[in-house]
Amino acid sequence: MATSSSSTVNTAQSEIGAYRTENVPVQVTTIHLTKENYLPWSAAMTMGIASRGRIAFINGRKPEPAETSGEWDTWFLEDNQVKTWIVNSVSADIQPLILWKKTARDMWVILEEMCGQKKTVIQTYQLMTTIYGIRQGNLSVADYYGASKA
Repeated sequence: MATSSSSTVNTAQSEIGAYRTENVPVQVTTIHLTKENYLPWSAAMTMGIASRGRIAFINGRKPEPAETSGEWDTWFLEDNQVKTWIVNSVSADIQPLILWKKTARDMWVILEEMCGQKKTVIQTYQLMTTIYGIRQGNLSVADYYGASKA
């Protein structure tokens, strides 16, 4: 015969806060952002942050509530968790540029502006230049195809 047991869950704010901060990892990806790897870094960070239920803190859907609201303490805790993940995932030369940003969203936006969009345009231009510069010449079809895929 199966026995059943019940337990009481204490949801006092102080205990929720302690649980949330004690069990949260300080890193969500092993990829560290440099000035050259924004796209893989942002993909890995997005997955890591989303898997922990905090994606709204970087995409702008979870704005800061008024400090006087009952939601602010929880928002501040969770936003700082995301900020910690971001700071711990960037190279030492990038950290000072974002460390004093007010929110995780602010950090995310500055990193995107600094490393993302402009970098993508430059990479696209470099790729197009390389592709247009490839000529078969004396290459075999297989070598030419390999060069165009590189």
